[in-house]
Amino acid sequence: MTYTLIESSPAEGRPYFLYQFAEGTQIWRFTSRAAAWTSTDGGATPLTWEPAAVAHGEVVQTSEIERGQLELTWPLSHPFARRFLAPLGNTPVTLTLFRGHEQVLGETVAHWKGRVVGASVEGQRILLTCESVFSTLRRAGVRAKYQRLCRHALYGRGCGLDIVDYWQPGTVTSASGSAVTVPEAAEHADGWYRGGVLRFGAQLGFIIDHVGAQISLSRPISEIGATVAAPDVDPETGNPLPVLIDIAPGCDLRAATCAAKFGNLLNFGGFPEIPGRNPFGGGSIL
Repeated sequence: MTYTLIESSPAEGRPYFLYQFAEGTQIWRFTSRAAAWTSTDGGATPLTWEPAAVAHGEVVQTSEIERGQLELTWPLSHPFARRFLAPLGNTPVTLTLFRGHEQVLGETVAHWKGRVVGASVEGQRILLTCESVFSTLRRAGVRAKYQRLCRHALYGRGCGLDIVDYWQPGTVTSASGSAVTVPEAAEHADGWYRGGVLRFGAQLGFIIDHVGAQISLSRPISEIGATVAAPDVDPETGNPLPVLIDIAPGCDLRAATCAAKFGNLLNFGGFPEIPGRNPFGGGSIL
C-alpha cells in the first residue's frame, strides 16, 4: 500500500503531519503524532520528530495572497512557540509541512511550505501566522525611493560594503535577555554599533542600541545567554573559555555618516538636497 493509494481512497486515510522549522542552519522538528518518531531523509541520517500539541488550519490554494496564509496553534506554554512572541530576527524562519498516513509511516510528501511572519496570544494558545513561499512571487517588487536618507540596506547589494571587512571580534561577559555586555564595544563612541550586526556562531542579531559596553539586540539570542551561564572549559587548564562574538558597526543612513564612517559616499542612495517645498506649487513635498 502506498501514500498515493491511501490518499485517493474515500475513507482509508489516517493522516499525520510533520512540522520542520529552519532558521539558518538551526532546525526544529515536531510531529502531531502522540509519541516521538524517527525517520530518515532518504539516506542513513535519522531524523527525530518531537511530539507536540500543534495543529494547523486548512491548506488552501488561492490567487489571493492573504488567503494563502496558514495558521498554527500551539499551547501557551510551549517554549518553541513562545520565542516568536519577541520581535522576529533578521533570518527568516521557514516551515515545511509534511503529510503522511499511519499505514505507510515511511512515506511522506511536502504538503505546504512557507515562513513564519507573526505570532499572537489567544487565551491559552499561541497562534503562529505563516505565509506561503509563493506569496513573495506574487508581490510587487520594491522600487527605488526618492528620499533624503539612503535607500540601501547596510552591507547590502546597493550599499556595496562587504561586512567581512567590518567585523570586530569581541567577548560577551554577561547577557540578560536582549542586552549583552561586550567590553570591546566601549572602544568606540556611543551609537557606533547602533543599526549594526552581532554574530554568534551562525546566529545573527540586529543591534538597536549601543552605549559603552552595552549592546541591545532587537530580540534575545538564547544561545548567548546559555553559553555565558555555562561556558565551555579549556581541556588543558580547566578554565572557562571566553564567549566569542563579532560585531559590525551600523549606519544612520545619512550622507555625512556614509562619507565619514565608511568612505562610501559614491554608493549613497539618498538625495539629501531635496527641497522642503515644491518649487512649482509651493506646497510641502516631505
